[in-house]
Amino acid sequence: MTNIYIPEATENQSRITAGNISFVHYQEQDSLQNSRVVFNCYAISFVINGEKAIYRPSDNTVVATGEGIVIPQGNSIMAEHTLNEHQYSSILVFFPVSVATAFLNKHQLNTKASATPDYIKFRQTSYLAGYIKSLQALIHEEQNLPYELAVNKVEELLLVLLQSHRSQLIALLQSNAPSPAQLLKNVVENNLFNNLTLGELAFLAHKSLASFKRDFEKAYQIAPGRYIRERKLEVARQELSQGKNATSLYLDLGYDNLSNFSSAFKKKFGVSPKQYQLSAQ
Repeated sequence: MTNIYIPEATENQSRITAGNISFVHYQEQDSLQNSRVVFNCYAISFVINGEKAIYRPSDNTVVATGEGIVIPQGNSIMAEHTLNEHQYSSILVFFPVSVATAFLNKHQLNTKASATPDYIKFRQTSYLAGYIKSLQALIHEEQNLPYELAVNKVEELLLVLLQSHRSQLIALLQSNAPSPAQLLKNVVENNLFNNLTLGELAFLAHKSLASFKRDFEKAYQIAPGRYIRERKLEVARQELSQGKNATSLYLDLGYDNLSNFSSAFKKKFGVSPKQYQLSAQ
């Protein structure tokens, strides 16, 4: 699987660019497979039709029609698809760290921020709907946008988001990245049940598969595949003891079928999920 670099991958889409700022109308058919996407700038995406699934190192979400998301620099696993006969469609805004830093300085927002979120998801308000329409008009009319005006358009959007997501936005724009060791742990612990491959987990941790396995074993003293399997089964045991049945549980844990889950559970604990649940009552 190749890495997709953003915004370079959008160059065949309808767009206007002013310096290092781009506004793009992105359209495509269903992307059923996960794509490894490298964001080398900030991105704000407004979903117009369809939905976007996105996995970040410490969190994941689905952005639906009528929602938007702010994504910082870094690696993501993404899949986009439509829910009707029309193409997946979104409006994208790309801007560099320098614009984010200038915004923070201009509005004196350089206070100490909390931990950096992996993204900010938000609803498209009536104001934002008007903003999106203005971008669509500029893009489709292929307007020659002066850089100063492009900066103002980005700043307008950031000011709107600042009203509803102040602390999160400041933290995101300050980009206090975790250490490589903490990033690895964030990726592992927050994606245990997302059914990502080890290669995809390595990508989110900004590592090759070989270095991910090596660094994982240094941090956890166990191979990553075994650790993930055992953590899932420990969670399964807790859920079963609280009354959840195996039929509804195995899919949540990433097993293809109930039989595989039951076999793995019995191998680990010596009894089937049903037997364990009866004994725990």
